[in-house]
Formats: sequence, structure tokens, C-alpha cells
Amino acid sequence: MITSSLLNGIPGIRHGFGTALALVPEVLQPLWTLRPDKKQVHGTEAVHITTPQQAVGHADAFFTSTPGIPVSVITADCVPLLLARRDGGMVAAVHAGWRGLYDGIIGATLAQLAQAGTPAASLVAAIGPTICANCYEVSEELAGQFASHYAALPREVVLPAHRHLDLRALAAHELRTAGVQDLEHVGGCTFCARDGAGHHIYRSYRRGDRNSQMHAGLYITPKGDT
Repeated sequence: MITSSLLNGIPGIRHGFGTALALVPEVLQPLWTLRPDKKQVHGTEAVHITTPQQAVGHADAFFTSTPGIPVSVITADCVPLLLARRDGGMVAAVHAGWRGLYDGIIGATLAQLAQAGTPAASLVAAIGPTICANCYEVSEELAGQFASHYAALPREVVLPAHRHLDLRALAAHELRTAGVQDLEHVGGCTFCARDGAGHHIYRSYRRGDRNSQMHAGLYITPKGDT
């Protein structure tokens, strides 16, 4: 199971990023049936989760202050982003592919968290296993759109090589712009990362894995749990 040292330091939360061998992180499995009923659509909808098995429809970000309910996202090259308030009182999971990043899902989620009493400055963030820029070649048109959209950034940050988009760097930029300063990149590249035996560690849509169910998530521990 892949974890973040930053999130491991937050009291009263449990988290993990799935792998090809353990699609649902072990730490989430005991509460897995309580997760929201959702369908990710590469949009910018963020939903406040307050009840177990909450039906949320189409959404790509989920946050809760209710103990015992896991919030999670499915990825297979996109950015799985996990957030937690430093006191452990709020957690969030965000699915940010290129569409979500371009349309502002991270900023939209952080704005809702702020409205719910959790400003960005109080959060730590873990950007999980994501396709790296070396492996993520996009069309000339899409590369140009991102260069224009992020014109305030040096082009080599957005596109380290011709037509190669850096999703991780853009997620980090969105987080810092919104006020999150403590963040960590964990897990490596979903496309090219291999274990010591040469096996791919993650599912990757670009590599041909379709309908992947590789999850990343976290929850606030119920009172009395250790």
C-alpha cells in the first residue's frame, strides 16, 4: 500500500493509494461498503459527504468531517489527490485528470472546503501515483491549450518536453495558488513504475488497462479507534 508521510502525521485519519495488486488499499477495506455511491465524469463537482453510502450522482471530489466514512476516487493515470486538515477534522479525495485540472476542480473543491470551515492553509495534500510527463504525450492542440491556460507559468513547467504534459506539476501549482503549502508527491508513475521483479506497480489507461478500479482514499477514524 502506498502512503504519504505527510498524511501519516495527521492524527485520527487513515489513508492509502491502491496498486495493481491491491486495487482497494487495505486500510480502507473494513469500511469500504460505507463509501459514497458515485460516478466520476472528469468534471468539477465536489460533494460534502455526511452519511454512509450517500448517493451523489456525477462527481469527482468528495469531502467529509464525519468519522467512519471513507471518501475515495478511482484513477488509472489521472491525479489522485488526498487532502486532510492538520487537526484531522476534515478529509477530501479529488480525481483530477487533464479535463478536471483545466476546468479548475482543485480550486473549486478548496473553495467548498473553505465554506465548510476548512481554509486551504489548514490542509496538507498528497498527490498520488499519476502518469509522469515523460510518459504523457498529448496532441499538439491540447498542449497549446494548456500552454495558453497556464501562461503565467514557465512553459517548461507545463510542458517539460514537446507535447508532454506534467499533470503533477499543474496539480501542485493549483494547490499552492489556492493556499495549500504542505504537499507531497508519492507513488511514482502509473505508466512506467515497476517493482523489483519488473512488474508494473499500477494500472494505467494509457498502457491499455480499461475499466480500472484502482482506488485512493482516506477517512477519519471513529472515536475510540486507534
